Amino acid sequence: MKLSQMMVLCAALGQSVYAAEADFIQVNGSGAVAVTPTQARLTLVFSAQQADVAAGKQAVDAQSAAFAALLSKHQIKASDVNNAPLVVYPEQREQKLDQFRIERSTTVLIRDLALYPVLLEGAAKLGVSQIQPVDLQTADSEQYYTEALQQAFQAAKAKALQLAALSGRKLGKVNQLHEQSSAPGPRFKGMMMAADSMPVSFGQQQIRADVQVQFELINP
Repeated sequence: MKLSQMMVLCAALGQSVYAAEADFIQVNGSGAVAVTPTQARLTLVFSAQQADVAAGKQAVDAQSAAFAALLSKHQIKASDVNNAPLVVYPEQREQKLDQFRIERSTTVLIRDLALYPVLLEGAAKLGVSQIQPVDLQTADSEQYYTEALQQAFQAAKAKALQLAALSGRKLGKVNQLHEQSSAPGPRFKGMMMAADSMPVSFGQQQIRADVQVQFELINP
């Protein structure tokens, strides 16, 4: 065998041995940042049950228009309001199709949380049929999530360093990194709040991030 061929063979064997001896450690890390909600997304449903669809539509349209006027009164922008199309559901009673449920949902982004109880009370006076759990948000959620993600990675790395030291090895480069979470939308399970002298407090919510990291283990 020629010298050049032997060198290529040895190089190939060396690479194979290195690949076989390579060890990895996989760890999970979590991070969380406590934030105070700054806005809320609220969805209300106005509905009517009528034998005459046109009459039901008129009733629902009147409720929706009155609620729109309430939103305008409190200077909520039209771009923050979404009125869904009218939906008609047949209602069968005693094997007869003689009633229809007509409904329309309205979703509004409330940027001033002080308006939350005011709008709920106004919707209740208009005869709202359903109020879905409010989706509390913070305007800078992506920024806070990035901070939580950094915490999660550092927590994973600290755990890997500790385990590597216990095994008598050193931590090498990152081999794999998986983000296991996304910026959350915490939900407040409230339905009605009266607009009185008691200030509304939504407390704090946590924006969490989770990662799974695989590090290379190397001999000291």
